[in-house]
Amino acid sequence: MAELSGEPGGGLFAGSSAPAAGPSGRTGFSAAVGASAFPQCDLALVIVEARYERVHAALMLAATACALGQTVVLFGMGAGVAAFCAKWDGLEDSQREDWRTAAGVAGLNDLRTALRDMDATLMVCDSGLKTMGLTDEALEEGVAVVGLPTFLDRAGAARVAVF
Repeated sequence: MAELSGEPGGGLFAGSSAPAAGPSGRTGFSAAVGASAFPQCDLALVIVEARYERVHAALMLAATACALGQTVVLFGMGAGVAAFCAKWDGLEDSQREDWRTAAGVAGLNDLRTALRDMDATLMVCDSGLKTMGLTDEALEEGVAVVGLPTFLDRAGAARVAVF
């Protein structure tokens, strides 16, 4: 991988309009005004796969963090947008849901409802939605379609985990 350098035309950002200095961690609106437009976020989870176990683990972690009073953002990219659709038919291994609920463990619908009730922020990447051939009508109510800069602004300096 290329090194990030301060030399014009060199390093990771060669050929782009990106600054030669390392990233500041702020983008878009927050970089322009000097502060985030959003409240502090404690945990940002990025869901990039549509496998049942990964989606369930992400929703469990998010719900637990919310129950502990933390501010949580969930963001779907690529195949991960399936976790934010009203129907779960885009998930791989979705038959595992019956196994979980039979064991008395919260299922995906219960977890997503709990996250909405606890004011978690649910977002999907606009390019991921397009890539998966979906429209915003396929999404669960309350899911925002945004770009990466908006997600990064919302996540701020939060801990980030990818599922």
